[in-house]
Amino acid sequence: MVLALLTTLAVIALRMILFVMDRPPEGTDFMLVHFMAIVTVVFFTGQAHLSRDIRTPFPDLLRDGFKHAAVYAVLYSAFILVYYNTVEADHFRLRVDRMVAQGMAEGQPEAVIRPRLTQFFTPFNYGTITFFALLIVGAFNAFVLGLLHHKVMRRLRLKM
Repeated sequence: MVLALLTTLAVIALRMILFVMDRPPEGTDFMLVHFMAIVTVVFFTGQAHLSRDIRTPFPDLLRDGFKHAAVYAVLYSAFILVYYNTVEADHFRLRVDRMVAQGMAEGQPEAVIRPRLTQFFTPFNYGTITFFALLIVGAFNAFVLGLLHHKVMRRLRLKM
Protein backbone atom coordinates (compact mmCIF):
# COMPACT_ATOMS: atom_id res chain seq x y z
CA MET A 1 0.00 0.00 0.00
CA VAL A 2 2.94 2.30 0.59
CA LEU A 3 3.87 2.20 -3.09
CA ALA A 4 0.31 3.10 -4.11
CA LEU A 5 0.31 5.99 -1.64
CA LEU A 6 3.70 7.31 -2.77
CA THR A 7 2.76 7.02 -6.43
CA THR A 8 -0.50 8.86 -5.81
CA LEU A 9 1.35 11.62 -3.98
CA ALA A 10 3.81 11.93 -6.88
CA VAL A 11 0.99 12.23 -9.42
CA ILE A 12 -0.83 14.76 -7.23
CA ALA A 13 2.40 16.77 -6.93
CA LEU A 14 2.80 16.70 -10.72
CA ARG A 15 -0.76 17.92 -11.21
CA MET A 16 -0.26 20.73 -8.69
CA ILE A 17 3.03 21.73 -10.33
CA LEU A 18 1.26 21.93 -13.68
CA PHE A 19 -1.47 24.05 -12.07
CA VAL A 20 1.08 26.44 -10.56
CA MET A 21 2.74 26.70 -13.97
CA ASP A 22 -0.72 27.67 -15.33
CA ARG A 23 -0.88 24.51 -17.45
CA PRO A 24 -3.48 22.35 -15.69
CA PRO A 25 -4.27 19.20 -17.67
CA GLU A 26 -7.66 19.16 -19.32
CA GLY A 27 -9.88 16.10 -19.64
CA THR A 28 -8.02 12.96 -20.63
CA ASP A 29 -4.67 14.73 -21.14
CA PHE A 30 -3.43 13.27 -17.85
CA MET A 31 -4.46 9.65 -18.50
CA LEU A 32 -1.01 8.64 -19.77
CA VAL A 33 0.45 9.67 -16.41
CA HIS A 34 -2.23 7.62 -14.63
CA PHE A 35 -1.58 4.65 -16.87
CA MET A 36 2.15 4.74 -16.14
CA ALA A 37 1.50 5.18 -12.41
CA ILE A 38 -0.86 2.20 -12.27
CA VAL A 39 1.54 0.05 -14.29
CA THR A 40 4.29 0.96 -11.84
CA VAL A 41 2.18 0.15 -8.79
CA VAL A 42 0.90 -3.17 -10.15
CA PHE A 43 4.27 -4.28 -11.54
CA PHE A 44 6.21 -3.67 -8.35
CA THR A 45 3.46 -5.23 -6.26
CA GLY A 46 3.91 -8.42 -8.30
CA GLN A 47 7.67 -8.18 -8.01
CA ALA A 48 7.40 -7.92 -4.24
CA HIS A 49 5.20 -11.03 -4.15
CA LEU A 50 7.63 -13.03 -6.23
CA SER A 51 10.50 -11.85 -4.03
CA ARG A 52 8.74 -13.18 -0.95
CA ASP A 53 7.52 -16.41 -2.52
CA ILE A 54 8.40 -17.59 -6.02
CA ARG A 55 5.37 -19.92 -5.96
CA THR A 56 2.81 -17.14 -5.51
CA PRO A 57 -0.25 -18.25 -7.50
CA PHE A 58 -1.75 -16.15 -10.27
CA PRO A 59 -4.96 -15.28 -8.34
CA ASP A 60 -2.86 -13.77 -5.53
CA LEU A 61 -0.84 -11.72 -8.01
CA LEU A 62 -4.05 -10.56 -9.69
CA ARG A 63 -5.84 -9.73 -6.43
CA ASP A 64 -3.01 -7.77 -4.87
CA GLY A 65 -2.20 -5.92 -8.08
CA PHE A 66 -5.84 -4.89 -8.39
CA LYS A 67 -6.05 -3.98 -4.71
CA HIS A 68 -3.11 -1.61 -5.00
CA ALA A 69 -4.47 -0.12 -8.23
CA ALA A 70 -7.82 0.40 -6.48
CA VAL A 71 -6.09 2.23 -3.62
CA TYR A 72 -4.50 4.52 -6.21
CA ALA A 73 -7.91 5.08 -7.86
CA VAL A 74 -9.63 5.91 -4.57
CA LEU A 75 -6.92 8.29 -3.37
CA TYR A 76 -6.61 10.12 -6.67
CA SER A 77 -10.37 10.41 -7.14
CA ALA A 78 -10.72 11.87 -3.65
CA PHE A 79 -8.00 14.36 -4.55
CA ILE A 80 -9.80 15.29 -7.78
CA LEU A 81 -13.00 15.93 -5.86
CA VAL A 82 -11.20 18.24 -3.43
CA TYR A 83 -9.16 19.83 -6.23
CA TYR A 84 -12.18 20.90 -8.27
CA ASN A 85 -14.09 22.07 -5.20
CA THR A 86 -11.27 24.23 -3.83
CA VAL A 87 -8.30 24.83 -6.15
CA GLU A 88 -10.11 25.22 -9.48
CA ALA A 89 -13.60 25.87 -8.16
CA ASP A 90 -14.70 27.86 -11.23
CA HIS A 91 -13.36 25.35 -13.79
CA PHE A 92 -16.68 23.68 -14.55
CA ARG A 93 -18.64 26.95 -14.62
CA LEU A 94 -16.22 28.36 -17.21
CA ARG A 95 -16.29 25.11 -19.18
CA VAL A 96 -20.10 25.10 -19.25
CA ASP A 97 -20.12 28.75 -20.34
CA ARG A 98 -17.81 27.93 -23.28
CA MET A 99 -19.92 24.96 -24.31
CA VAL A 100 -23.16 26.94 -24.03
CA ALA A 101 -21.67 29.65 -26.24
CA GLN A 102 -20.72 27.01 -28.82
CA GLY A 103 -24.20 25.50 -28.69
CA MET A 104 -25.88 28.87 -29.07
CA ALA A 105 -23.63 29.61 -32.06
CA GLU A 106 -24.98 26.40 -33.60
CA GLY A 107 -28.55 27.61 -33.03
CA GLN A 108 -29.54 25.67 -29.91
CA PRO A 109 -31.41 27.53 -27.16
CA GLU A 110 -29.53 28.26 -23.93
CA ALA A 111 -32.51 27.16 -21.82
CA VAL A 112 -32.05 23.62 -23.13
CA ILE A 113 -28.26 23.42 -23.18
CA ARG A 114 -27.23 25.01 -19.87
CA PRO A 115 -29.23 22.81 -17.45
CA ARG A 116 -27.96 19.61 -19.07
CA LEU A 117 -24.35 20.72 -19.07
CA THR A 118 -24.55 22.12 -15.54
CA GLN A 119 -25.95 18.82 -14.31
CA PHE A 120 -23.25 16.76 -15.99
CA PHE A 121 -20.11 18.86 -15.46
CA THR A 122 -19.66 18.78 -11.69
CA PRO A 123 -16.67 17.90 -9.50
CA PHE A 124 -18.52 14.86 -8.16
CA ASN A 125 -19.26 13.48 -11.63
CA TYR A 126 -15.69 14.13 -12.75
CA GLY A 127 -14.31 12.41 -9.65
CA THR A 128 -16.64 9.44 -10.16
CA ILE A 129 -15.75 9.08 -13.83
CA THR A 130 -12.05 9.32 -12.93
CA PHE A 131 -12.48 6.65 -10.25
CA PHE A 132 -14.17 4.15 -12.53
CA ALA A 133 -11.79 4.82 -15.42
CA LEU A 134 -8.78 4.27 -13.15
CA LEU A 135 -10.40 1.16 -11.70
CA ILE A 136 -10.93 -0.32 -15.17
CA VAL A 137 -7.36 0.51 -16.18
CA GLY A 138 -6.15 -0.99 -12.89
CA ALA A 139 -8.09 -4.21 -13.45
CA PHE A 140 -6.71 -4.55 -16.97
CA ASN A 141 -3.15 -3.90 -15.78
CA ALA A 142 -3.51 -6.28 -12.84
CA PHE A 143 -4.59 -9.02 -15.24
CA VAL A 144 -1.89 -8.41 -17.85
CA LEU A 145 0.93 -7.86 -15.39
CA GLY A 146 -0.26 -10.77 -13.25
CA LEU A 147 0.08 -12.98 -16.32
CA LEU A 148 3.49 -11.49 -17.04
CA HIS A 149 4.67 -12.23 -13.52
CA HIS A 150 3.09 -15.67 -13.48
CA LYS A 151 4.37 -16.86 -16.86
CA VAL A 152 7.54 -14.86 -17.58
CA MET A 153 9.02 -13.20 -14.50
CA ARG A 154 8.74 -16.36 -12.39
CA ARG A 155 10.75 -18.32 -14.97
CA LEU A 156 13.38 -15.61 -15.16
CA ARG A 157 13.76 -15.67 -11.38
CA LEU A 158 14.04 -19.47 -11.35
CA LYS A 159 16.88 -19.35 -13.92
CA MET A 160 18.89 -16.95 -11.78
